[in-house]
Amino acid sequence: MSRILAIDDESSVLDSYKIALEDLYDVTVAKDGDTGLKILEGDLYDLVLLDISMPGLTGLDVLKEIRQQEYDCAVVMVTVHKGIETVVEAMKAGADDYLTKPFKVPDLRHAVERSLKMVDLERKNRSLQASLKATESRGDIIYGSETMERVFESLRKAAPTDASVLITGESGTGKELAAQFVHEHSERADSTLITVNCAAIPQTLLESELFGHEKGAFSGAMERKIGKFELANRGTIFLDEIGALPQELQSKLLRTLETRVIERVGGTKLIHLDVRWVAATNRNLNESVEVGEFREDLFFRLNVIEVGLPPLRQRREDISLLTDYFLQQFADDLKRPALGLSDEVREVFEVYDWPGNVRELKNLIEKLTVLELGPTVTVESLPAHMLDAYREEIGVAITDVTESRYKEAVEEFRRAFIVRAMRIAKGNQVHAAQILGLHRNTLSHHLRALEITPAEFGQADVPE
Repeated sequence: MSRILAIDDESSVLDSYKIALEDLYDVTVAKDGDTGLKILEGDLYDLVLLDISMPGLTGLDVLKEIRQQEYDCAVVMVTVHKGIETVVEAMKAGADDYLTKPFKVPDLRHAVERSLKMVDLERKNRSLQASLKATESRGDIIYGSETMERVFESLRKAAPTDASVLITGESGTGKELAAQFVHEHSERADSTLITVNCAAIPQTLLESELFGHEKGAFSGAMERKIGKFELANRGTIFLDEIGALPQELQSKLLRTLETRVIERVGGTKLIHLDVRWVAATNRNLNESVEVGEFREDLFFRLNVIEVGLPPLRQRREDISLLTDYFLQQFADDLKRPALGLSDEVREVFEVYDWPGNVRELKNLIEKLTVLELGPTVTVESLPAHMLDAYREEIGVAITDVTESRYKEAVEEFRRAFIVRAMRIAKGNQVHAAQILGLHRNTLSHHLRALEITPAEFGQADVPE
């Protein structure tokens, strides 16, 4: 709920504000400018309704102090003067809007809503600019969540060393970007990063791609070929989808890791390697080891430092950041204004589980940027499977009209609605309770009764 501070020396006006706005906003009042500034010093507000003509500090004095202190709020000036000079002076001093007394309630609400939207857009823009600036030092890796910060803290510690790093995670979580981060923050950053996707190269060609071959080593080898390992010398080799490496090559790779030498296929010359090894997989290599599909000794050699990238559904607070970043990125590529997304679309994005992770989100934003003609994307433009998943998440399919089914349906609906509110509130139970119109203790009771753990939304425990 947005917070409003109303400053006016007339008690009747302050009462009018509370009557007109308290059903929608958290309203605090102050009878003079000094009191209003003291309140602003100790708390955060989204909007200030400020009377221009007050004894002591005038509204313009308060406005100038608000802007000088850089309080993050919109300011709507309220005046009985209809002269343009007063309005111009207020706007020059940093006011966002103005109202003339006596005002009608619809006009007041419209001015408040308009100004709150403006301050919200400014905050989102600052957040996007900050993320874009941060991108300059970490590639296309966009995050603000504590989960991802912990991941990159591990990568930052591992990067300056020469220890082998194994990056795990589902497809589309950004494993290649993480490998690039390790290389760019290592002592080998001035040398080459060579990437090999072990699942994308036919097994018959993979050995030659990795180790190279001599002329005449096999049918079709018309000339010498330098392999990826040799090309990465003094740099970093990134073996993506290492779990797909054939077993016969696993032994050869293990020998290379232990001896730091290779032979080209068909050759006899030993070639010494000075490389940093980074590997990635979307498979559970522990299970592959247990069933004999992956060598245990090779696993331990590669897994000196393991870093797991979480799926997007476990870092939902990053969805909005990533969305805004990709909207701007593809708009720049196509040299057109960035698309806007309706509130309903953003809500679907927050609830959807993104099985394809960041890659799926990026591909969808690219598709929308290319195909959408209007300035704002609505839910009608989203893929059917996303909307079906969203409806399934927030809705209840009532199949049997019975008393027991009715009770189950009510319970399911309560759970789905509370889960939805907790996701929107990013685990903040006070905010979730406000969304649902419940007392915080009532929400806590429901969370315990429904066995909903706040930790999965970003909060460690349930306040009593």
